[in-house]
Amino acid sequence: MSYYNILFDIKGNPVAPNKISKKIDGFGYNLATYQIIQDSKKLDGRGEVFLKCAARILSNFGMTRSGPFKGVEIDSNGNVNGKEILLKCWNVIGNHLIEIRNSIPDSGYLRDRYLLELDEVEREGLTSRIWSVTKKLLPFTMGKTSYGLVGASKILFSVLPEIVLPIDNRQWLNVFKTVDIGDVINEMVSDIQRWEQATGKRLNEMDTQKKLTTLPSVYNVMAMDARP
Repeated sequence: MSYYNILFDIKGNPVAPNKISKKIDGFGYNLATYQIIQDSKKLDGRGEVFLKCAARILSNFGMTRSGPFKGVEIDSNGNVNGKEILLKCWNVIGNHLIEIRNSIPDSGYLRDRYLLELDEVEREGLTSRIWSVTKKLLPFTMGKTSYGLVGASKILFSVLPEIVLPIDNRQWLNVFKTVDIGDVINEMVSDIQRWEQATGKRLNEMDTQKKLTTLPSVYNVMAMDARP
């Protein structure tokens, strides 16, 4: 039985591939996710790609209405307004993100299946780096009603959609029940491996429109559906 009941039902049966495809079809964030998957293939040293990807995800997930990212938006000309907070984030984690981003094509692994193609030692090193970057983000993402993990996970997902899962408060508290994003990544990998072994399908190929092509982007659809 899946611990989180995301890709498996309460009886331990894998969710049918066609059911996942239907969930994706009805998902409200497909376009925004597709855009950040495309735009984040390469990060620039000035952080312009980071600003646009982060602003797009934060605004689409409703995190710019209040809290530390209030007022962040992309205007009709593609300019990011209210970007000061995001620039502060970039100044602290930008170099780390570029290093991680560049390591993905250098590895020779498929981007959309990157997490599963890494061996256990490589993945352990990666999750340790992601957790380190997450902690650097927390002073900027903390709000009056959030411990900062939500904003941090969404920002990292916006530029590393082949690695990080965007996680909201209900998921942190009721689905994953941890504060370590590395634990979430490892459990996501385990869940996907079991599902693919049980079904003979590839999770990153479940979107018939081919917008959600990375493993976390598809897993996110089901993880949001698993919220109580």
